[in-house]
Amino acid sequence: MIKYLVILLSCALTLSLFGCSSGAKKETDTSKSVANQSGDEDDEDDAPSSPELSENSEKAPVPQSTMAEYYKKFNDARLSKNYRVAQEVAAEILAINPNDLKVINALGIMAIEQGRYDLARLLFNKVLAKDPNNTSVLNNLGLVEFRTDNLRSALSRFKRAVEIDGTNRAAHANLGNIYLQNRNYPNAAIELQAAVDNGDKSLDTLNNLGIALTHTGKFEQAIDTYERAVAKDENNSTVLLNYSVLLVEHMNRPKKALKFLNKIRLASNDSAILDKVNQLAKKAETASKSSTEKESSD
Repeated sequence: MIKYLVILLSCALTLSLFGCSSGAKKETDTSKSVANQSGDEDDEDDAPSSPELSENSEKAPVPQSTMAEYYKKFNDARLSKNYRVAQEVAAEILAINPNDLKVINALGIMAIEQGRYDLARLLFNKVLAKDPNNTSVLNNLGLVEFRTDNLRSALSRFKRAVEIDGTNRAAHANLGNIYLQNRNYPNAAIELQAAVDNGDKSLDTLNNLGIALTHTGKFEQAIDTYERAVAKDENNSTVLLNYSVLLVEHMNRPKKALKFLNKIRLASNDSAILDKVNQLAKKAETASKSSTEKESSD
């Protein structure tokens, strides 16, 4: 059987910003492509907003317009990966409000992007000390643990996040991806489906859900999932190949698979993918020929 290609490089796991202290989240998909996942796209709707100083603060209130300028400068620098400027502005914000958890979380995400995992862990734990049920930060800390090979701790963080907030699609997706990596297909299907049901529309999650559903024998659901993925990107070689495996190995639909495989040949220069394409194409051509001969004899 042709092996499926799982979109599961470590940077395919998702980060979360958060918009309120209760832990409500919007995740940031750090995967930009199938073959080479890198970078992230943050939603400015979840960018830090101006904090209120505590009643016990002895500092003079800072005008909201001034804080708005700080936050705009910080977010612009963060999104453009100008880490030096972002860190300088963050220091100014934290001098005004040392407990600005949104900024601390954003600094943790920046640390992950730079591979500074010890710093990221320190920053996320600082947020959790103030807000232990913040599911976005639990998710982000889980990602740090995953990337530093602390799998048990990563699972614990992701599980805790979904226990607190069952709608946290980033944590569901990350948990599902770990299950999938460890071939726990039933649990992978449950978690990845939960991610999709809660609004995760990423190609990575749809692809991996299709794999999990196929391995649990839910072929029609897998087809529906792959169709959604193809609708998002009809030229994605990994999705097309995985869909083709399902069609040839389980659904006896070689002709449709061959159309996808020919499309991959035109679009991909990846030798590993093309080797799998050629192997599967041979099986599909044989199956298609047998089907044609049967139809002719009938």
